[in-house]
Amino acid sequence: MTISSTPTTPITITTLVLLAYKRAGVLPVEATTSGANYSAKLAHGKTLLDLILDNLAVEGFIARTMSFYDLDIVAGTEVYTMPDTLLDVYEDAMFHSDAAPDSELVCKQIDIATWQTLTTKDTESSRPQLYMVSRSGATPVVTLWPVPNEAGTLRLKIARLLGDNQTSGNTPDLQRYWLDVLVWMLAWYVAVDSSMPLDKIAFLQQTALGKKKEAVNYAFEHTGTQAVVSYTTQWSD
Repeated sequence: MTISSTPTTPITITTLVLLAYKRAGVLPVEATTSGANYSAKLAHGKTLLDLILDNLAVEGFIARTMSFYDLDIVAGTEVYTMPDTLLDVYEDAMFHSDAAPDSELVCKQIDIATWQTLTTKDTESSRPQLYMVSRSGATPVVTLWPVPNEAGTLRLKIARLLGDNQTSGNTPDLQRYWLDVLVWMLAWYVAVDSSMPLDKIAFLQQTALGKKKEAVNYAFEHTGTQAVVSYTTQWSD
C-alpha cells in the first residue's frame, strides 16, 4: 500500500462555512455551495468567522500573530499612532539611529502609572530609553521618552490582527490544524443563531471549546524553556 506524500489542501472559507452549517444540523450533508439561500448563509457565516478569529486574542499568545514592526522615528517627535492592522505592542523594543544602524539599544516599555510620574517629559536625547503604549483608542499609540532628537528606527514586538474572512475563495488566516476547530466553533454559533435544540448546542459548544483549547496550547513559539526555582536556605541573607 502506497502512503500519500502530498499534504492536504486547506479548505476555502466558503467550504468551511458550508461544513459548519452541516455540522450544526441546519443543512443536510448533501447540500452544496450552489444550494438555495446559501448566499445569505455564507454572508452570515463569514461575519461569525470574523468574530471568532478576533476573539482568539483573549486566549493569549498565538505565535502566528506575533512579529516585529519597524517604526520610523522622526527627530523631535515622541508620539506615534500604530497602523490599524496591529492589535497590541509587547515587551521591550530595540532602537538604532540612522547614523549608527549597527548599534542597537534597548528601549523599555513602561506602564501609564510610571509614565505619569516622569517629571521632565519634554527631555530630549539622541535615543529614547522608555516607551509607553496607550490603548484607549482603536489602535495603540506609542509615546517615547526622552524625546528623540535624532532620526532612527524602533523595532517593536507586536501582535497583528488576523485577516478577515470576507473573500470566499481564501482560506482563514490560521494554520491548518485550526480549520477543524473553526468548523466546530462556527457550527456552535450557527446552532445558537438558528435556535437549534439546547442539547445540540451544548454538545457543539463542549466539543468546540475542547478543540479550541488544544489548538491554543499548540499555538506558541516552540522554543526551549528553563525553570528557575528560588528558595530560602540557611546560607541565605
